[in-house]
Amino acid sequence: MNGPERRFLGMPNANIVMGARIRGQVTPKLLQSAILKARQKHPLLGVRIHLGDDATGWFVQTNVPEVPIETKPRATEKDWTEVAADQLQQPFFIATGPLIRIILLESPEISDLIITAHHSICDGRSLVYLIRDLMTYLGHPAYEPEPKQVIPIASQEYLPPSISVNWLRKIIIKSINQKWLRKAITFNDEDYQNLHNTFWQRHRASVLRWDMAPSQTAMLVACCQQEQVTVNSALYTAFLKAQKQIQGDAHDYFHNILVPVDFRNRLTKPVDEAVGFYVSAVKFKLKAAKERPFWEMARIIDKKTRQQLTDKNIFAAQKLSLLTPSFLDGMVFAKHGYLDDKMAVSYVKRTGLDKLFAGMTISNLGRLSIPVDYGGLHLDALMGPAVYSDIIEKVLEVVTVGGNMNLTLTYGETFIETSTIMQLKDTAMKYLEEAVIKEASK
Repeated sequence: MNGPERRFLGMPNANIVMGARIRGQVTPKLLQSAILKARQKHPLLGVRIHLGDDATGWFVQTNVPEVPIETKPRATEKDWTEVAADQLQQPFFIATGPLIRIILLESPEISDLIITAHHSICDGRSLVYLIRDLMTYLGHPAYEPEPKQVIPIASQEYLPPSISVNWLRKIIIKSINQKWLRKAITFNDEDYQNLHNTFWQRHRASVLRWDMAPSQTAMLVACCQQEQVTVNSALYTAFLKAQKQIQGDAHDYFHNILVPVDFRNRLTKPVDEAVGFYVSAVKFKLKAAKERPFWEMARIIDKKTRQQLTDKNIFAAQKLSLLTPSFLDGMVFAKHGYLDDKMAVSYVKRTGLDKLFAGMTISNLGRLSIPVDYGGLHLDALMGPAVYSDIIEKVLEVVTVGGNMNLTLTYGETFIETSTIMQLKDTAMKYLEEAVIKEASK
């Protein structure tokens, strides 16, 4: 495991949830067969994690149980959000695996396929590819995938040549590791379980989902192309304006912008459409006045984002691989008050992990060219991915399939009330609609 993957192991909020709304009959038997085929193509669906004596994490493919499938009746469209919120809080047993599970919400005409995975083995785009593959196997039961044995990890040898650590930083990190190892601090299963239970006693994940019709989505895309900005920049503009109107400027972290980045295409060895963790983020500050014209603000966000999209920024988190793994765990325990160690506490504060960092982050997977029809099955919508953060107040995930834009907003009522979230969502979509109409009328 590399550093970014390894850091998730101690985190109590390391789950990612995604769903697919399917028209047509999906049976548990067909689904089990489809998952077995997907596991042949995507090795990380069938792993457990072995921790060495030095707490180094290894993905292991032996003696891993089948992916568990639970079936429940589907009553309403809101069932997905309730299940997703609950699944964000349910732990994985990493030593036994697998690090993925599935819930099928069944009804005669429509079913919701809900996938929950540990973030160490996948990202949002990975789950989209997995859903596409599962739909293929469900709709075409005779199809057999080509097995793959190599687990695709973004290790040091995959990184661009420009990513390197200078000798001074290496000396500093080596000193940090030696100092930490002399403390001989270790954590056991009971420690992790206590941390998980305490965290979810303090936090409550909530999920809100809605979509934009194909006609609305097409108009938004056309306007963004006209203004030469990304759809993500337009979404950020709408939600930042709404955030300022509804929540004001009460917190400094409202000015921090965190933009997730998929780095698959920047690796030196192709990982193609593998299931794995291939995401990072860039950040910058933006003091966005509500009065600034919509598209002007979108262009500012777009420009600042592009300026940050360098290999150095995108792969900065890979330097976590240089830290001894037990120190990564130590920071998690120190962050949540379970470890009173000056060194770990200091590092947590220095990296800003001890408090809310941003008011919002938006991850837009974009328009994905995947089919919507698979034999007798139709992919009606994608839902999610949903992830819960205790350093970002609101997490918006966006994915467009079949011309339909699906939006999922995950938040914690520890930080913000649902009534405020509803106001913010409605206000943001109004800003977006008005900007599109105005642009289209030119």
